[in-house]
Amino acid sequence: MDAARLVAQAERVMSRSPQPDDVIAEAWQAFELTEAVGRLLTADHERPVVRAGPGPVVGASGGDPPRAARLTGVRDPHGTLRALRTLLGEIGLSLVAITCTAEDEAAYWNCIEALDAVDEAKDRVRALTVEVDR
Repeated sequence: MDAARLVAQAERVMSRSPQPDDVIAEAWQAFELTEAVGRLLTADHERPVVRAGPGPVVGASGGDPPRAARLTGVRDPHGTLRALRTLLGEIGLSLVAITCTAEDEAAYWNCIEALDAVDEAKDRVRALTVEVDR
């Protein structure tokens, strides 16, 4: 499945006023998708961009298999990276709001870990954008 369609699936989830656990799961889904897009976009380059280490298994936190497992291609790299950047920004803002209202320490740290993943993914998207523009 094309990356743009997978990003659109995440956008639909986020547009439905998701519950905190859903937002955290979407953060990990977006992280995994960003990494998978990065692998595809840098596969043919002689000098790949720096890659982050492996992230957690999305199924463990979100219960669903990662969307990234269905990724088969990136038809529009610029559009996909732009959509990922927007999605990650939206997820990040939602996570900040959830973090501020976390009722217990475990929920707070789940949000912080998801925020860290979103920040790493944003950095990856920036690096990929530079790489694609070359």
